[in-house]
Amino acid sequence: MVLLLLYVAWLPKKLFTDTYSTVIYDEHNELLGAHIAKDGQWRFPYSDSIPDKFKTCITYFEDEYFYRHLGVNPFSLSKAFIKNSKSDKVKSGGSTITMQLARLMRKNKARTYWEKFVEILLAFRIELSYKKTSILNQYACHAPFGSNVVGLHAASWRYFGRSPDKLSWAECAVLAVLPNAPSLIYPGKNHKALLNKRNRLLKKLYDNKVLDESTYKLSLQEELPEKAFAIPQYAPHLLARAASEHGSGKIYYSTLNKNLQQQISAALNNHIQNLTSNNIYNAGAIVLETETGKMLAYVGNSYSQKNEHDNYVDIISSPRSTGSILKPFLFASMLNDSKILPNMLLDDIPMQLGSYAPKNFNLTYDGLVPASIALARSLNVPAVKMLQDYGTPRFQYQLQKLGFKNFNKPATHYGLSLILGGGEATLWDLSSAYSSMGRTLMHYTSYTGKYDANDYHDAVYLQSKVETKKSIQKTSLISAGSIWCTFNAMTELARPEDYVGSYRFLSSHRIAWKTGTSFGFRDAWAVGVNAKYTVAVWVGNANGEGRPGLTGIVAAAPLMFAVFNLLPAHAWFNAPYQDMMNVLVCRQSGYKASDVCPDKIVESVPKSASKTSLCPFHKMIHLDATGKYRVNSTCYPVAQMQHKAWFITSPVQEYYFKQHSSFYQPLPPYLPQCENEISTHQIDIVYPRPGFKIYIPYGENEEKERLILKATHKNNNATLFWHLDGRYVGSTQKFHQLSVLPAKGKHTLEVIDEQGESVNCSFEIVDKEKPIDK
Repeated sequence: MVLLLLYVAWLPKKLFTDTYSTVIYDEHNELLGAHIAKDGQWRFPYSDSIPDKFKTCITYFEDEYFYRHLGVNPFSLSKAFIKNSKSDKVKSGGSTITMQLARLMRKNKARTYWEKFVEILLAFRIELSYKKTSILNQYACHAPFGSNVVGLHAASWRYFGRSPDKLSWAECAVLAVLPNAPSLIYPGKNHKALLNKRNRLLKKLYDNKVLDESTYKLSLQEELPEKAFAIPQYAPHLLARAASEHGSGKIYYSTLNKNLQQQISAALNNHIQNLTSNNIYNAGAIVLETETGKMLAYVGNSYSQKNEHDNYVDIISSPRSTGSILKPFLFASMLNDSKILPNMLLDDIPMQLGSYAPKNFNLTYDGLVPASIALARSLNVPAVKMLQDYGTPRFQYQLQKLGFKNFNKPATHYGLSLILGGGEATLWDLSSAYSSMGRTLMHYTSYTGKYDANDYHDAVYLQSKVETKKSIQKTSLISAGSIWCTFNAMTELARPEDYVGSYRFLSSHRIAWKTGTSFGFRDAWAVGVNAKYTVAVWVGNANGEGRPGLTGIVAAAPLMFAVFNLLPAHAWFNAPYQDMMNVLVCRQSGYKASDVCPDKIVESVPKSASKTSLCPFHKMIHLDATGKYRVNSTCYPVAQMQHKAWFITSPVQEYYFKQHSSFYQPLPPYLPQCENEISTHQIDIVYPRPGFKIYIPYGENEEKERLILKATHKNNNATLFWHLDGRYVGSTQKFHQLSVLPAKGKHTLEVIDEQGESVNCSFEIVDKEKPIDK
């Protein structure tokens, strides 16, 4: 009884404890790539998908009575014993496939009669616990096929460059005879011996009517493999990611599409080839299915045979400075929280907050700019002012809720620079967040005006991880209406003029897209989303080296458009009418119209944005009978006044805004006898702004350049008097600019008009060191 129990317990739960290759397949079970096992063998993990052709070949060659015995064939053992007794060495083992499996389990121990007896006992035990199909699968997955190739799947790819289910009869026959003597017969060696073994097996199959005559003759004509093929490596970075996140030595069934993966890899490498003249060598690209977040393509880096440019680095999972790529999230969040309307005017004038002085990329200003246009043009100053209003801690929390994992320092660490690249994010998190917004917008209409809380989730690259659970609720992190308005604003971005493909793209696609460029031209981003696909790309150098011209619009956007051109065209999002409402809006300011706004339009805005403030720009002014001069009741008869709504800005806003606005009209001057009654602010300093720290460069002659002071006045004919540190330095008329040469240190500038109104600001000159000849 004890012996029986020991015999029952003898068989381990796992027949093999070998290390395995890490293998990844696409959505159609096409091989994307594999890593060699830790022991240096190409050994794919166990699979029950053994093709019938190979099963037939291996049983006819190794164990013709496999399906009839209980693990041991006594007739084969007797024949082997007689044959071996007539020779001075082992000629035949007489082993069944089950006995060979037992031998493989015991790591091919020395061939002795005692070992054979152990294999017989173990074979009986295996047959008691496993079905014939499982035994055959285990053998096929662990049999040696020569060199460092173990198992049918690895052998099929190494010797024929394709999966076992696509092998011909002749190819299956070759693989069936290899385990019999893997160290002796290896493709490319002992060619004649291998050919004879294969052909004898084919003849046996023909004689047993497994093959018809035509198939048999064609099989005999097939060539033998001469050398091993390289295992495909279509998604090496995703394979490494899967092994890192879920463990090595496993088979992973991904959501990728192999054909699309290859196409995008080719497009990315071609794009990088065009940038190498500027010493730009790396890029990454992701394609997601917007509705599910399924990963369709994952190109972690450009290809280089020698990896001389850090091409092994997975760009997709590497945190990089975000540049302007986060601005749409701030825009959507402010819409969602009733902070702005889509076309509300925002300040766009020079600013400095302590030592932080953000500037627009092109170093120009509009004075005032609609929020949607500021987003479309990716203006930095309006974005910083928006974040100042929204709050950095609040926005950081919003980004974390959207799935950004790298914004984990205190909000004070980022400050207002958070919106301009003061933090780092990964291409993975970026694409996940944009697709989540798209998914939320799509499902809002599907769920009849409700939201699925599970729509905000990471991208998914494993089939087993695709989210199917729903959590329907009335609210969302960002409302559908806010996302709709944000995406519409993002369709207005200017396409890269030097990329012909963008114009081809516009004819068949509509996407919401955004670019980003980090400080020092180190990172170029581009992301686009429509109702079917989300595409995100990064271009730069993995080592962080910046390059001139490495901007999102020039270096990344063309690649994004190239990727979209590989994808089928798809319709735009449906408008979320249930989350929108019609509001009377001031046409000029974009704010909700006040009673005095003269030109009101109906605009569809998110319901969440309905609590925004009224237009602050239009104010009633009083004009004389001619309509040319402003007046008031102390200097002009009320009965003769004209009352008119006027668009009024601050002097600095006006200075820039009037250069770009088609509707702006300066305020009329006061009637001479009413000038002492002026109540509105008439004068302001344009440059420098209060708190500015200014670097004075040296010119070609190694002398310091002069600082140009700028001011503005509501009255175009006013004369302004300038004082620097209490000392009069000059006066200006009409064009209020004055050049000075202030010393290093802090200064106070005061400007006074003819009526005695004055304005002042403090600034500091931080002089650079004079260049030294070497």
